[in-house]
Parts: sequence; structure tokens; C-alpha cells
Amino acid sequence: MRRGAGFTLLEILVAMAILAIMGVMAYRGVAEARIASEAARSHLDRLREVQRAFTVLAGDFRDLAPRPVREPIGDGYRPALLRDANAASLVELSRGGWPNGAGLPRGTVQRVSYRLEEGVLVRAHRNVTDPTLASEPAERRLLTGISGIEFRYLDPGREWVSSWPPPGSSDPRQRPLAVEVVITLDDYGEIRRVFEVAG
Repeated sequence: MRRGAGFTLLEILVAMAILAIMGVMAYRGVAEARIASEAARSHLDRLREVQRAFTVLAGDFRDLAPRPVREPIGDGYRPALLRDANAASLVELSRGGWPNGAGLPRGTVQRVSYRLEEGVLVRAHRNVTDPTLASEPAERRLLTGISGIEFRYLDPGREWVSSWPPPGSSDPRQRPLAVEVVITLDDYGEIRRVFEVAG
């Protein structure tokens, strides 16, 4: 009687080597897919952050209200939109249309300011339109990784100016026709948006 034929040691070793190579290739494929997935998720999160920041900026400038506010000290007024090169903030404005669904004791105009702090765009607002030195602003970090930011304003003569109110203006209620924002990001480079001011 013949014995049943089996695998030789050499055949088993070759099969194990092939399986090991296929296992390594599969593991590398899964690892690369995971890295690509994490990179895509990180990129998507970054895009959402950028889009959210520009959505907030667009809402603030679109709803720019012609409402000057009192100076914290003294009897003067700050313009509805203020861009002073010597100020700590990048821009300060009165934003209308602030929802008050809870019926809180406040108006619907919000005083908003933006500043750049160590590469982060920070939006601050106060719950009262005419703030005092004692009223603390609520702050929100909008966008990180900023290497530069510029604002320009389209005046009634359709000229772009870098400060507001424009030279020679005495009306604190005056608003620009549009606002241009140029943000330079460390990862995406320069992004330019123009927001039309309603009214």
C-alpha cells in the first residue's frame, strides 16, 4: 500500500514566506490608508475652521450698523466702524441683527472687535453696546496659523482705503460700501475675500 503524500518542509517554508510577505503588504496598505485618512480629516477640519472664520467675518460686515458707541471714558463717540493703525484691535464695529431669542435685557446691536494674537484671530464682543471699562468682553478664537492680515474699505468715492473713517470724514455713522479682508495662512497662503456692506 502507498502512503498518503504530504507537504515537504521546503514547501511549508515557501508558503509561510509568501503568507508573511502578503501580511506585511496588507499591513502597510492599512497603515498608509489610516495615515491618508487622518491627513484628510485634518485637512477637512482646517477647511471648516477657515470657512467658519470667513462666515463670521461676512456676517459681521454684512450687518454693519450705523451706530456709534460712547467712549468708555469721556463724552465722545467712537464711529460705527473704526480702524485705527495705532489701536490694539484690527477693526472695531457695531453689528446689527444680534438675535435675542431669550429676551435678555440687551439690545440687538453688538459691538465687535477683532485682534491678532500670536497668529490667532480673536473675535471679542460685549453684551452692551456702550461699554464701560468694567464690562468684560466675551472672546472667541476664530482662526489659527495666521502670518498676516489686512483690511481695506471701499469709500463712497469707490477708492480703497486702509483706515476708517476715511480722511476728512466727520460722520461717525458712515459705513464703507464693502470691506476687503486678506488673510495669509501658514498652510494655505493668501486668501482674499470682499464683503458687501448692506444698506
